[in-house]
Amino acid sequence: MEKWNKISLYSVLFLFVFFLSGCGNKQKKEFNRLLVELADADATIDAGDWKKITDYLDSHQAKWHEFYKDGQINADAVTEYISQFFSHRRPPKEIAFIGIGEKEYFTVNFYLERSGSMTPYDAPHGDGSFKAAIVQLLNNLPGNNDDNRIYVVNSSVNKYPQGFSKFISDPNIFESTKGLGDPSYTDFSKIFTDLLNKTGKNELSILVTDMIYSTKSMLGINPQKVFAEAQGMTNAVFKAQVKDKSMLIIKMRGSYQGPYYSYNAPSTGKNYSGYRPYYIVIVGSNANMARLSKDKNYASFCHFSELRGYQNMYLFDTNGIYHPYYSLLLNDPKIRGRFHPEHGQGTQITRIKDISPDKNSGDLRLALAVDLSGMFIDDHYLTDPSNYQISSDDDLVIKEIKRISSRDVKPNERQYLGSATHLFILEMKQVSHDQDVAIQLVNRLPGWVQSSSNDDDTNLSNGNFSNTTFGLKYLLQGIYDSYQKNSDGTPYYFKMDLKFSK
Repeated sequence: MEKWNKISLYSVLFLFVFFLSGCGNKQKKEFNRLLVELADADATIDAGDWKKITDYLDSHQAKWHEFYKDGQINADAVTEYISQFFSHRRPPKEIAFIGIGEKEYFTVNFYLERSGSMTPYDAPHGDGSFKAAIVQLLNNLPGNNDDNRIYVVNSSVNKYPQGFSKFISDPNIFESTKGLGDPSYTDFSKIFTDLLNKTGKNELSILVTDMIYSTKSMLGINPQKVFAEAQGMTNAVFKAQVKDKSMLIIKMRGSYQGPYYSYNAPSTGKNYSGYRPYYIVIVGSNANMARLSKDKNYASFCHFSELRGYQNMYLFDTNGIYHPYYSLLLNDPKIRGRFHPEHGQGTQITRIKDISPDKNSGDLRLALAVDLSGMFIDDHYLTDPSNYQISSDDDLVIKEIKRISSRDVKPNERQYLGSATHLFILEMKQVSHDQDVAIQLVNRLPGWVQSSSNDDDTNLSNGNFSNTTFGLKYLLQGIYDSYQKNSDGTPYYFKMDLKFSK
């Protein structure tokens, strides 16, 4: 009888719990469907997704009181629910949260350099590539352009009085901005100070410039003195603020029809017809720059390589702006040796044990799946093993970095691939004892900066003139030195931590 009473009690409790969970089951399924619709494909909840989630919860607040605190949405509770929901799906996913609780769109401060050596990029007889790239860039910005601001810069920073729409539709942007500031020189100290100090929490700043350092009186000055001044200027401007700000430099190429002012003749231009480099500089907080490449609202804007005249790009940052998904695989054909994953890791394997080298080759090879998408880093740089710094007790090398193809997606490995785009093949002779392993993508000035710089711009017929900028490497080196000084060691883009146990 006592046994029967216990069974009856458990049955009643089970039915009671089932009834309670069933009451909200429809609402829960509806909310979960919304989450799948928003985040299943890209494993990301961005600011736009977050607005849809909060709008849904606000309209059903009575059913989701556990997500509210003092009448306000508790973001931690909601993100925890979302993370748990996706971690229990098949295959499980780790969700990235980008721009949660921030404005859906950034306010943009657009700065156009209007100096004597910039106006020929939009000359009537040019091919229109400069204006086309600028218009495409600005048109790809989401949201209301009326919230954005335009400045014309040279000797000073001047607000453009007529707004975004007029600027974009203007047939000659340099003609309509005539009279704003002194075009005979560019005060980069003032411009970069504004970019670093006046780019707010929900803002991006964009500068279009030829990156030619000039001062009020250049006549007769030794170019080496100019380079030293340029490097000193950037060291003075780029101080502690760079810990919180990232800067993307995009090298562009546009037609140039008009006078060019060499360093030794700043007042006497020589006519030049051909192509010249110019640069798009984008500045934002580290969080905003990381969000920019993941936020679906900015997908079109971030396709910089599709801009007319695009050539290269480079991202300045201090440490760890990106946090990619990565996991060791267990059955890839390139694996050699034996090991087991430590328990309790789910489908993202970063800790392995019982490691022994392959009996035939005498070494150990591991396959590490990594998501290298959504980064403002050139693909050649990302896939060059020499750009990675490895910290381990036993020697570990990256033998190969290759893009994951359909042939690499085996059914028994799919769950560990997650959002990975590339395979890193790691090799070591032995694991002599338990150890932590760190793999960092080092942030260093790319080779194109050196090849895009010249120390003498007086010979316009020089074959290199069309592809180089006077003193560029000194200006960018000064910026890099400041980022390096404010980094914890060598600047890096991301770090992957692994643990090997003997």
